[in-house]
Amino acid sequence: NLVADYLFELSKKFNSFYNSCPILNQEDKILYSRLLLAERTAAVLKEGLNLLGINTLERM
Repeated sequence: NLVADYLFELSKKFNSFYNSCPILNQEDKILYSRLLLAERTAAVLKEGLNLLGINTLERM
């Protein structure tokens, strides 16, 4: 239950970030940091869902 709650909260926070801060069409430094944040968030979500026995897609 703790892992599921954590992943749900993380996904809500990243969704808020994604809606308020554009990732593409930024200067290189901002683009890199935001892409890195998105990549690390995806990795945490994937690993957490894997722990729960939920398979994820590589790409949508």
